[in-house]
Amino acid sequence: MTAEIKAGIAVVLLIMLFSLIGVGGYFGYRYKSNSDRADAAVKTANQANMVTANVLKAVSITNSIVQANADAKQKTDQQSAERIVVIQKAVAADECAKRPVPAAAVEQLRDHANRIRSGATGTNSGKSAD
Repeated sequence: MTAEIKAGIAVVLLIMLFSLIGVGGYFGYRYKSNSDRADAAVKTANQANMVTANVLKAVSITNSIVQANADAKQKTDQQSAERIVVIQKAVAADECAKRPVPAAAVEQLRDHANRIRSGATGTNSGKSAD
């Protein structure tokens, strides 16, 4: 083999080597780029799952509070109905209880009850409801 053929083969081998290095670098870059995007997608999905779990917890807590309030209201309504029956039985024989309540007294009692109700949903102002 002549020196020219050996040089030609060497040049062809170098070109092939540089081509392989270039192709390897290209695919390595593509792999790294896709890997970074996949990692970012996994991170985003994990964050979305965490937000969803927190929302579900908040909804569950809210539902528990609403149910507890409904149960308390139902219990209060039942106790109130029982008190009405007890009071009616206690004053059934009393002639004074059968007389109508004066309109002015009724209005004052309603105003007082409304102030108590409106104060029960707000904050404690430190003032009495009279």
